[in-house]
Amino acid sequence: MRPRPRSGDRGAVLVETAILLPVLIIVVFGIIEWSSAYHDSSVTADAARAGGRIASAESLNPDYALDAASSVAAALQSLPSNEPQQMWIYKANSTGYPGTETSFSSCDVNCIKYVWQPASKTFDTAAPQGDGWPSSSQQVCNEPFDEIGIYVQVQHDFITNLFGASVSLTDHSVYRLEPTSLASC
Repeated sequence: MRPRPRSGDRGAVLVETAILLPVLIIVVFGIIEWSSAYHDSSVTADAARAGGRIASAESLNPDYALDAASSVAAALQSLPSNEPQQMWIYKANSTGYPGTETSFSSCDVNCIKYVWQPASKTFDTAAPQGDGWPSSSQQVCNEPFDEIGIYVQVQHDFITNLFGASVSLTDHSVYRLEPTSLASC
C-alpha cells in the first residue's frame, strides 16, 4: 500500500507547478516562434539562390532582371504576403557586394532594386529603383566574367511578440555569369 500524501505535499506541488509552468510556456512558444523564423530564413535563402541561378544563366538577355524577379517571387510564395520587402539584382564586386560597397547599404551602381507588392505577391517590376545594369554591358565574352548578385530582404513578424514584434531576415547569392557563344560577342 502507498502511504497517503500529506496535505502539505499537495501545496508544494501547486507551488512547483506555478513556478515551472510559465517557464515551460515560454520555452514552447520560443520553439514555435524561432522555428517559424528559421523557416522564413530558409525560404529567403532559397529565393536568393533561385534568382541567382536564373540571372546567371541569362547573360546578355535583356529580360534577365525580370526573369530573376519572377523566380524570386515564386520562391517566396509560401510566406505571408506582407513579409517580403525587396530584392536587388546587382553586379557583384570581388567581395560579393553591389558596386564599390562593403555592405548592403546602397543599391546605386549597376544595381536594380524591386519592391514587393503584397496585394499581388510579386515585385513591382514596372518601377525599378537604382541605376540599372544593362545586359549589353555584362562581361561574358572574355575572362574574368562578371558576377551577378541577388539580395532578398524579408520582415518576419512574430506571433506572440514575446521576443519582439519582428526580425529582418536577409540573404544574398552571387553567381558568375555564364559565358556565351562567341557569335553573341
